[in-house]
Amino acid sequence: MMTKSKEQIEQLLATILQESSEEDEEVLLHLLHGLRDKQQGIHRRYINATLHMVGKFEPEASEVRIPITPVIHNTIKVPHGGIIATIADAAMGGLASRAVPEGYNVVTTNMNVTYMATTKNKELIARGRFVHKGRQTLVMACDIEDETGRQLAIATGSFFVIQRRL
Repeated sequence: MMTKSKEQIEQLLATILQESSEEDEEVLLHLLHGLRDKQQGIHRRYINATLHMVGKFEPEASEVRIPITPVIHNTIKVPHGGIIATIADAAMGGLASRAVPEGYNVVTTNMNVTYMATTKNKELIARGRFVHKGRQTLVMACDIEDETGRQLAIATGSFFVIQRRL
């Protein structure tokens, strides 16, 4: 037996597909692949799945990548500034969270982003690093560029150490 929400989803998808442009279909496929990756355990969080985010974390540095697709475009069809801030936060916060003792995590308390350029290339890359490692606060920096090495933004962030919640 089909639930009411599944019926609503099927109806909405049918309507969307009937009225869709090629770009709509590209975006829908991107989002559905992300949701499928989340279901299969490839991603633990919906935001990472939605953005198709991949990260590499070493003890002193991180690298987070996302493809540039219409999903993250602003009105002039370049990556939205909020998405650039999101990938920077993921690079810095992910690195910071791996540096705290077992049973603890971090939360962002402050973040500053300076935007310098935009891109129409294929990928956003954020590289995080430590500026200061304290017991209660970690200060981070991040460079955001595209796959050609063009620097798009720089970010700094402060992260407060908290006890992990269940």
